[in-house]
Amino acid sequence: MIKAAIVQTAWTGDKESMIELHEKHMAEAAAAGTQVMCFQELFYGPYFCQVQDAEFYSYAEAIPDGPTTKRFQELAAKHGMVLVLPMY
Repeated sequence: MIKAAIVQTAWTGDKESMIELHEKHMAEAAAAGTQVMCFQELFYGPYFCQVQDAEFYSYAEAIPDGPTTKRFQELAAKHGMVLVLPMY
């Protein structure tokens, strides 16, 4: 049997604090034996998909070579976990 976790959080107001919050959730889930973890859509930013506004382009990152992807690749390996990481 596979143990999975799903995370849904409120927007904290900035990207870095959202990333740190999800790192904390990931560590807690790993300690509880979670093997697969799914983060919410656009997990590190506000949900902006109902509008088209260039203001939100700053949230875009390269995948798989962007800083957030690399950061969570390392954490997934450290915790032995499969991670679903929805990003823009």
